[in-house]
Amino acid sequence: MDLIKEISSTFSKKTQRNFIKFFSRKRPSSFRKDVKLFEELNNHYKSNSYKKLSHKGDPNYHAIRKRITKELINFLILENSEDKSKSPSRDKILILAKYFIDFKKYSEAWSVLSKEEKKSNNSNDFLLSLKIQRLKLKILPYYRQGDFKVIKKNILQLQKKQAEVDEFQLYFIQMKNLLIEKIKNGDVNFSNKDFKNSFNGLQNLNINKNHPEIHLKNIEIIRVQYAIEKNYNDLVIILENYYNNLKLKILGDECLNCLANIEYIMSYTYLEVRDFIKSKKHLNKLKLLMDQEDKIFYSYLGRYTGIDSFLKVFNNQIIEGIDSISNSLENHYAVLNLREELNLVLNLSALLLVNQNIKKSNQVINKLNKSDIYYQENMGREWLLRKEMIRTLILIDLTHIDLAEKNIISMKNKYLDLFPTKQYKMVGPFIKALEKFINEPEKADIEELNYILKELNFKKEKVFRDPRLIMFFSWLKSKYTNKKTYDILLNEYHSLK
Repeated sequence: MDLIKEISSTFSKKTQRNFIKFFSRKRPSSFRKDVKLFEELNNHYKSNSYKKLSHKGDPNYHAIRKRITKELINFLILENSEDKSKSPSRDKILILAKYFIDFKKYSEAWSVLSKEEKKSNNSNDFLLSLKIQRLKLKILPYYRQGDFKVIKKNILQLQKKQAEVDEFQLYFIQMKNLLIEKIKNGDVNFSNKDFKNSFNGLQNLNINKNHPEIHLKNIEIIRVQYAIEKNYNDLVIILENYYNNLKLKILGDECLNCLANIEYIMSYTYLEVRDFIKSKKHLNKLKLLMDQEDKIFYSYLGRYTGIDSFLKVFNNQIIEGIDSISNSLENHYAVLNLREELNLVLNLSALLLVNQNIKKSNQVINKLNKSDIYYQENMGREWLLRKEMIRTLILIDLTHIDLAEKNIISMKNKYLDLFPTKQYKMVGPFIKALEKFINEPEKADIEELNYILKELNFKKEKVFRDPRLIMFFSWLKSKYTNKKTYDILLNEYHSLK
């Protein structure tokens, strides 16, 4: 793993400037080359450039990289400790207090602990706060100015809060294991009894079920259950009722990431059932959270772009949708994880195809030139099948019929076992329709298409529950009607409302 790439990709311009100051703090003149290489590497990663680095032939290149990596880690440690506690090390303060206690300097120890107690009160580090109170309790027999009742109250409250944290982790692991076991056994049932049983023996958590992390995990659990069954219509009803009862305003800034995840799940769920207005509403809330915090921005950029571009397509803004993906890939390539990058590249190729920019679509999909094994391991068979379907349509549009037929034969051989399943039941008929168009292009008219659809018992109200399938159908219909694919897509979408 390239730590320089992974760490620097999360830096804002301000953080990058701070790091360079930190990096050159020891010996500014001798570290000039190190800083120059870091800046060159940073620009190289962000631009996704294939241009050779000017320092690559330097005999000290790898030694400099090691120094940069070491200082990046030191900088992160310092930055995070300062962000969380405004102190280089909270543990050092406790060590200092223990040092005073060992030398029976109880007044000094109490003073140190009292100052640290004020800082810890503004954090959710209950374990650290509990350590402070326990040290005060150790001093109390020898320090008359201490208040036993206050310390007793603080310790009992902190023990309860820490128990809630620990019990939540136990609850989460228990629920996760339950779901993994169900998925492994093919069990799609999930009842209230399963949920209630998970709280057995967790007294502290049971009376504090409104914690934001619990809300998020419950939403994820519900989502997994219905995703297994592909029952998105029921899922959106349950999630909507659950979401409307949340008191999100009381959660505050301490759980921005929880809120971002909830808004993303809500937006994506509405997307699955073609309620684009509500999907956009939750996506806008996610964007507000992304604008507040760099970590949230980088964590959700790929997913935000995927939904945003899709919504634009169905709002008669396909050019803006294409630009949305292109801008993310060009300007924020380094912060996208592999799955996000590959999804956006494939989506971009599909949108360019729908907009009949065939050559550009082909250029984009040709970037996905690794082996099938690589993509199957990282993205799964469904993604790989979709990629080959899009590639086949591009080849037909480019009139590379021999290559298109070769691709179709390959798909039938590799994915034949998937076609009978519910999720892929329209893939086989769609391929047959493609073969018919290739073999008999002179019969490509609306009457022939209607005949094909009738033979296939095609019911678009059911098929288009996944709005992505409209794109494939629109492409096919455009061949039989000689109309623009994007115009057909919008007409088909509006006819479903």
